[in-house]
Amino acid sequence: MKAANVFLALLLAVSACTPTAVREEGTAVDTAVEASGQTDGGAETANTPEPTVPITAPADEPEPAGTATVPVETPESTVTAAKPADTPEPVSEDDAGEIYATAVREIYTIDHTFGGDPPEFSFVYIVTTTDGGTLLDTPATEPQELTAEVRQAIEAGVADLPFEVLWIADLDEAPVNPNNGAIAEGKGIVITLGNILMQEDGNVQLPVFMVCGGLCALGKTYVLEQVNGEWQVTGSVGPEIMA
Repeated sequence: MKAANVFLALLLAVSACTPTAVREEGTAVDTAVEASGQTDGGAETANTPEPTVPITAPADEPEPAGTATVPVETPESTVTAAKPADTPEPVSEDDAGEIYATAVREIYTIDHTFGGDPPEFSFVYIVTTTDGGTLLDTPATEPQELTAEVRQAIEAGVADLPFEVLWIADLDEAPVNPNNGAIAEGKGIVITLGNILMQEDGNVQLPVFMVCGGLCALGKTYVLEQVNGEWQVTGSVGPEIMA
């Protein structure tokens, strides 16, 4: 009887202790679950940030094995550039005006191609831009605009001759009769002046070209030098044009 009572007491003690242990274990598990944010189904996660995927630029595709980049060579030009024209050496405006006026006087009174006494043309048209060496076989130079001072000096230097100086921008502005080529109905001529080319001996060379009609023209390169302080034509050089 005493043994049965002891056994019953132990059984009751075990029965009383077991639920408490289970509840404590369950409480620990519930606490862990709540701390992790999971529900009974384990499907949701609270306050869990989404993973960040780094974005990287795509790398250049590698060239296939066995290939090489060959630089393209620019073909050499076979065109020979023309020699640039030289800028003529500067001459004072006083000397330039006197040199040009002397050349105009020479071609009007001496080299007019008519023989004997010169014809009395009423108008002399002078191109305001110098020729750069295209009319005669002379060194190539940059065409120059005749300044107002040089033009006035030319007019003053030929004021005693029986013609009026008229300035034109190019040959096309001269009044030419299309039927016979006469300039100003036979009363005028056109003169194109070149650049003044300084020489080592102090003299100058000056190309001059004159058109006096359809089949009347003259071109030559004068040599001028100072004689007693004045510029004079002392000769000519190179080829000449005469028609």
